[in-house]
Amino acid sequence: MFPDHRSYTTPIYFSSDWLNEYWDTLDVDDYRFVYMGPKGSWTPFHVDVFRSYSWSANICGRKKWLLYPPGQEEFLRDCCGNLAYDVTSPDMQDRRHFPRFGEACRPLEVIQEAGEILFVPSGWHHQVYNLGELSSVQKEIDEWRDTMESWDHHCQVMMKSCTGIDYAEFASFLKTIANHRISFLSSRDANVFSEALSALGPHHATFDLQRVAQVLESMLSNEDFKRVMASESSINIEELLQEIRDTISNHNAAY
Repeated sequence: MFPDHRSYTTPIYFSSDWLNEYWDTLDVDDYRFVYMGPKGSWTPFHVDVFRSYSWSANICGRKKWLLYPPGQEEFLRDCCGNLAYDVTSPDMQDRRHFPRFGEACRPLEVIQEAGEILFVPSGWHHQVYNLGELSSVQKEIDEWRDTMESWDHHCQVMMKSCTGIDYAEFASFLKTIANHRISFLSSRDANVFSEALSALGPHHATFDLQRVAQVLESMLSNEDFKRVMASESSINIEELLQEIRDTISNHNAAY
């Protein structure tokens, strides 16, 4: 309703946000949310989209978080492999339905007060309760076709339906993040780039490029990825990887 109104400023600690940077570039969506709820409302057990990290700032009210570290969710599945809906339910004690619940660790319980920010690392499953009238800001850092052209394509459709992204879109995501940092390091024109990237500076941009390069190198070692990219994407991963390496080398030489 008010697209030019700036409701809040992202804390510098969370401003390296590849996920929303990518969606802002496409100008089709984002993963920024405002949650409001009455006392007693709650969010079922889940993990954040794309296994991203997230941060949540309480504007008013109180929240109780139950957080489990990565891997513990495997003990919180029912006998059919489905993730628990409510980890506090008495049904969790029924070993016929939840045979491995006894192996799970106790959750990390956090009470979040108004004015406090909670950071949720990637892969941490959680369940959240509103202990009072609440308003909070949260930020989280499908398509089916009629025909299946090949087994690889079929797998990509299933991957996107289950995770929200496939190989080709993930490659596009990495290319977008890399190109922003390559351009930033080449020109250093703060007026051209996002406030977050300008604030983080050239060393952080180089660090991001190193991380992108590591992911691309790992993906290039996967034959399925190379086969899918050859048939479904125009992105040349080898050329992008070389451009990243050259940019990092030039930056290191300058410092």
